[in-house]
Amino acid sequence: MPNLWRQFRTGLTILRKPRTVGTRPLHFQLEPATGCNLLCKTCQVPGYDGVQVMPLEKFQRAFDQIKPLKIGLSGAGEPFLNKDMVEIVRHAKQGGASVLTTTNFTMCHNKIEDLVDAGLDLLKVSLDAATAETYAKIRGKDFFGRILDDLRALQEVKRQRATPEPFIRLQFVLQHDNLREIEPMIDLARDLEANSVYYQPLETLLIPDRKAELTDGVTMDMLAQRLESARAKAAAAGIGTNAGVLLQGLPSYYRKYEKGIPKEPPSRVCLLPWFSVYITVEGNVRPCCSFGEGETLVMGNLFEEPFEQIWNNEKYRAFREAALKKNLNYTVCRNCTPNRLRDFLSLSAVLPGFFRPCKAKE
Repeated sequence: MPNLWRQFRTGLTILRKPRTVGTRPLHFQLEPATGCNLLCKTCQVPGYDGVQVMPLEKFQRAFDQIKPLKIGLSGAGEPFLNKDMVEIVRHAKQGGASVLTTTNFTMCHNKIEDLVDAGLDLLKVSLDAATAETYAKIRGKDFFGRILDDLRALQEVKRQRATPEPFIRLQFVLQHDNLREIEPMIDLARDLEANSVYYQPLETLLIPDRKAELTDGVTMDMLAQRLESARAKAAAAGIGTNAGVLLQGLPSYYRKYEKGIPKEPPSRVCLLPWFSVYITVEGNVRPCCSFGEGETLVMGNLFEEPFEQIWNNEKYRAFREAALKKNLNYTVCRNCTPNRLRDFLSLSAVLPGFFRPCKAKE
């Protein structure tokens, strides 16, 4: 009942959009680690010096200040560089949160049973390809076969435990090298017994020198045709996908593939400032994960001051006011297509684990 009341109050907050928010965020995304063991074309992380991790004790301090109902464990780096990841998942589950992580899944071979037992709700595996050749071309190393083997092993553990969780979502960043594999990705998901495929528009703000290569030959008509085919194939196979949501707003999403950064922010109100925050490995609070190395916006640090003070400080109130007026004139905001409330609801219907209620893990 307390969770339902909190969800109801958050729903009213999103509808009213006040500068000062009386409820803690329902959701936060937290960065467990920086750095990565891959060399993906679409990512700036290989340029980072050194690896930082958030120890379990600090995660507990962050989590316990907010007590979110949903938490995403991902950030600038590969989460499983953090050796405390399983215990981090366990603590969040014991706190009553639904937990997901986005990972390249190359470092989980010996953690599969532990992740299932810890209660992970959603595993998002960044794959970007339906073949080993394309995977190696995009992600810089050849782990494709190993990842598939480990996903099959995970499914076997789930069968042994008689649990559907974690749901498995394959992530696919739409780019030049994998256009021909948009539809075959559905076939791979069916073979792996994955629950869904998430097609993600390309982000190139932090790698402008690679934008021409990554967007070469990517036209809106081509994306529309292939996404429509993937949507039909997924529906026939009983696999969830966000292809329909992308197709509905494709002109807005396609802005990321065009030359330059849009001069104006999108015509949608960003809803995140009223129910979600992003927390870096150092404890810095940002409005979302897009405010990274290229353009930083730090609202405060929850290891230096209470989160409740940060959530409604002057900087956050001004950000909400700018969001409401569709005047978030940051580069990352101009390049963004925020989800509307109906988009979140549509995604929850087709992507298992997206808004999944859960009970605390015993």
